[in-house]
Amino acid sequence: MMMGQVKTGTMDWYAVRMKPLNNRGRRMVELGTKKETYTARNGQERVRPVKGTGTKHLVHEVLLRRNGFDVFLPVKLEWRRKHRCTKEKQLVAFPLLSGWLFVGWLSAQPRWDDLMALDVVSGVLGTGGRPARISEARMSKLMRRWGGGLAAPEHRRFQRTHAEYDVGDRVQVMQGTFEGVEVSVVALEDSGAKVAFQFFGREVETTIQADQLEPVVH
Repeated sequence: MMMGQVKTGTMDWYAVRMKPLNNRGRRMVELGTKKETYTARNGQERVRPVKGTGTKHLVHEVLLRRNGFDVFLPVKLEWRRKHRCTKEKQLVAFPLLSGWLFVGWLSAQPRWDDLMALDVVSGVLGTGGRPARISEARMSKLMRRWGGGLAAPEHRRFQRTHAEYDVGDRVQVMQGTFEGVEVSVVALEDSGAKVAFQFFGREVETTIQADQLEPVVH
């Protein structure tokens, strides 16, 4: 996600709640995409985007930046499939604090009216009916901690999407010889998970492909 640039003077920062867009299907916009010219089947020249050249940003973030605000959007990086036809995954950024982001401006230039005029904010974190200012020192710590995004563990790359698990979790085998059996995860090894379960009165350990397991929901 886009990072804010340091400006001269003291900054005021606030946590604001993003207002849902009218077009709910377009939460992200791609910027910096390169174009290439190609010849279509009918012989006409056309222009298309070059895959992998652009970066996606939250619409709220882009609108705020274009209007002179500093923006910090903490993100988490989750493993998601590149497309429906492959099991290969890549890290994709999602907002860490769903529905919230941090907005800043110079203390000497209060911009509440400008912010509200954009109609992309529905509220601000505060106490006693007043917005709670976040100090520059506190924001610097948040940026250092979250600026690069909180990346999901490498082992989740091989697990089913929205069915991730960790060592110590109870999971169920979804296919194969032990289909339907509940087991405990004792270790995670590359694309496999070492699990333990009771078999005829004794504990057995075996390794199962990570994408053949799902967390047990009680």
